[in-house]
Amino acid sequence: MLPYELTQSVTGGNTIDSIIETANQLYKVIQLQDAYQDTDQGSKEEHEHAKEHMIVTSKSIGGEIVEERLPEMPTTGGTGLERAKSAPLRNLSPPVSLIRLLKSTLLRLKRNLKHMQSLQSDVEKELKEQLESLTLVVKGVEPSTALHMSSAEQMEKSLDYMIKKLLDLISMVPVSLEKLDKKKESTDQEDDGSNNHRRRVVCLPAIHGTEKDLKGLAVSRDVQGKFEKLSSAHLRICLLSFAVFPENQEVNGTMLMYWWIGEGILPDGDKPEVAVKNILKEFTEKKLIEPVRNKYKVEPSSYKMTPFVHSSVVLISKEIGLFDMYHQGTKPTMNKSALNKVCLVEGSSSEARARGRIMDADGIETVFNVSERFPDFTYRWFSSMKNLKVLYLGSWQRSVSDIEMHNRRVMKDLGFLRKLRLLSFQGISTIKSLSRSASKLTELIVLDLRGCDYLEKLPDDIHKLKNLVYLDMTGCDALESIPLGLSWLSSLEVLKGFVIRDDEKATTCHLMNLVHLQRLRKLSIIVDRVEFRLDALFGDIAGFKALEKLKLRWGRRISLSKKQLEDRKPRSIPDIRRAPEEGYHLPKQLRKLDLQRFPDSELPGWLQPQNLKGLEKLHLRSWTDLKGFGALPKKPTDCGVTVLRLTCLQKLKVDWRELRQLYFPKLNFVEMYECPGVTFCPCDEDGIWRSDEWEGVSK
Repeated sequence: MLPYELTQSVTGGNTIDSIIETANQLYKVIQLQDAYQDTDQGSKEEHEHAKEHMIVTSKSIGGEIVEERLPEMPTTGGTGLERAKSAPLRNLSPPVSLIRLLKSTLLRLKRNLKHMQSLQSDVEKELKEQLESLTLVVKGVEPSTALHMSSAEQMEKSLDYMIKKLLDLISMVPVSLEKLDKKKESTDQEDDGSNNHRRRVVCLPAIHGTEKDLKGLAVSRDVQGKFEKLSSAHLRICLLSFAVFPENQEVNGTMLMYWWIGEGILPDGDKPEVAVKNILKEFTEKKLIEPVRNKYKVEPSSYKMTPFVHSSVVLISKEIGLFDMYHQGTKPTMNKSALNKVCLVEGSSSEARARGRIMDADGIETVFNVSERFPDFTYRWFSSMKNLKVLYLGSWQRSVSDIEMHNRRVMKDLGFLRKLRLLSFQGISTIKSLSRSASKLTELIVLDLRGCDYLEKLPDDIHKLKNLVYLDMTGCDALESIPLGLSWLSSLEVLKGFVIRDDEKATTCHLMNLVHLQRLRKLSIIVDRVEFRLDALFGDIAGFKALEKLKLRWGRRISLSKKQLEDRKPRSIPDIRRAPEEGYHLPKQLRKLDLQRFPDSELPGWLQPQNLKGLEKLHLRSWTDLKGFGALPKKPTDCGVTVLRLTCLQKLKVDWRELRQLYFPKLNFVEMYECPGVTFCPCDEDGIWRSDEWEGVSK
């Protein structure tokens, strides 16, 4: 029976706050019940213990998110293995998962409501400004005289600008589901066991319903002209790929690179990263896209397309048959385009063609998930898609991770897709393992598993992916080990999410095995082995001749029992942490180094600034014991670091002048967060310092 306080109505605040408050109370009850179930006797003492140990969560009070403490699960006694602290939550009871989903949904709704309130005043202000502009245009036109050419051009320019501003406003206003045509709504909501039809579907902005008018506008003709002047057909396809994303939506450069690699439209010669950077720079210079400015980044990593340019790009892509999503007066739909592209949109899994084999899958080259939450219905097409090159079922947005796949046939039937070049499951948390069928994808170049939180296992015969260049497992913290066959992937250049565990077996790939990957340029590692010394780590990677970027994170998932921890002798700690000063160095091509949670209080000599001559970017994060960068140099070092990021270094003691003039004399960008011991620091309120801005102020 629920406790008395849960049956009382929650007073004060708005309805959303009240629901969140009640959900938090229910969460407390469930956590306490689980705690009782996990104890042997359910005694009163353990009940008090559960109350004393709290975990931090959040709730909304008066529109603000505040911390609330909830009971933590009591730990079991004895010598059994403890749960690793940073391991993902497993075996959550359905109510707990649903409560968390309920709370996140309510908070999202609350943010949207706030946005709508402020939007109304913004729209009214903008409309008044446009009315004034239109009035000036009218006053400048004499009805009794012919319109001069220059005046006509000026008037057209003014009207085009006004229309653009109004379209920006339209794009900000969501289309209510209740306003859809009832007949269309009933068609969209055919029930096949999915609940997709309950989620709001945003229709295409009204601009796409007036294609003739759009073509007649100067801005549309300008986009068309720039499109036609692009130097190659591949470059034009790169631009038109923005048509599948919503207008003004941030699109990450890495995602675009993976997609364009899969399509095979990047120019030969340059590295893909360089090629994509140059393409996006060209689009930016032509004002076809806009970089998303982020003061924490030296260079932009995301881009967006304004509504008017997006409208024109959508129209062009439709005319040439590249994408067939948009139709006048209706929401986006899933169709096979003339150029064999299929975009999954919200509600695709509810369509009749998704429930059977109505879709003509033969010849399809690309399946890209734009907004479908349940994309696993696509397995029905696998046996027919002999020419498929891109299968992007995951989320293209890093912040969205509510895509689910429950059908095992998706993994089982992957082997049909023998020409696949890109496979992305980004953000699909329901994936626990990658099946052996995936090893049949011998043409695969990019395997994107970012954000697959519960992924535990890769196929043992992964060595068959002989053309794999990018293996991205960023955020796959539940991964148990890496199969030895990975060290045979001679084409691999980028490996993110490599894990080093305590329980490695003979069939596990060790760090030293990666020396055979002669092309490896980027490597990120999670270290969860108790006795893994820093000198051993850098000794293993010293032979990585092509390595340019390295990221190391010491994890918190070390599985030791309480007794093992208590019995560990103090002298063993120096054995773990102390590294010999001689004979170690960074790989010669290394340009970027990111170290997180390193357990020592000092940098080894070979990692101190005077020995980092070739390094350009250095990021030190969450070093709880780091006190300094070594002995203070008498003169500026030869350190090549120009970008320095220091995050959560509570014990670091250094003067800014020493940091800037002696340790790292070539700095031009610094990010600093929670480093109270860095004195006289000129960083701004966001912890950012740039040499160009500082020199401008100094002058």
